Amino acid sequence: MQVFKIALTTLVVGILALGAAAAGVVYSGAYNVAATDKHWPITYWVLNQAVHRSVERQSADIEAPELGGKEQLLAGAANFDAMCSDCHAPPGGQQSVAARGMYPKPPELTHAAEEKSPAELFWVIKHGIKASAMPAWGASHSDEEMWAMTAFVEQLPGMSATDYRQMLQTAKAQGIGHGDEGHHDESDESHGGDHASDEASGRSDSHGETQGQPHSDPDGSAHAHG
Repeated sequence: MQVFKIALTTLVVGILALGAAAAGVVYSGAYNVAATDKHWPITYWVLNQAVHRSVERQSADIEAPELGGKEQLLAGAANFDAMCSDCHAPPGGQQSVAARGMYPKPPELTHAAEEKSPAELFWVIKHGIKASAMPAWGASHSDEEMWAMTAFVEQLPGMSATDYRQMLQTAKAQGIGHGDEGHHDESDESHGGDHASDEASGRSDSHGETQGQPHSDPDGSAHAHG
């Protein structure tokens, strides 16, 4: 019994000491919150695992509808272009300047499509990820729209830049999705052409960089976006 009390006392004192040390670090301002200061490997691993396991659990009861219809994919492409392409580089394109300054950087979604189930992709699109730049699109969009984006993301591994441009052009011609509402208007005013045209001519908002130049971060594809 005496040994148990000693062990319990030691545990409690240890927890209090760790708490006091953590509080000291927080209040001292010693922890660097700059996006240019990378996480320690153990911190990155913990956050990465926490997000992946959480997404798996939270999406476990979601049943995906039938995906891949032509009109659904066109809607997904148009909405992806309007809502997601600045952070998640589309086929043949690259991330915006702002996205490249984020930490962790928004991931390249081809890998997400290969590693995540449709239910997991849908959950992330709908609910977003805390403490990251991934928004919860469910606050402003219907499940039907988010399933369309899910279906589109699933097609990314085999999609070429030409395929992507053709999908956007077809969606625009048929009035599918909301790719023309705001996103392209602003792009047209500031860059003199729409997003698809910029990609076709090799331009982007990268201040002189052309397509084909990688902008990867070895630890930028983990805990921000599932």
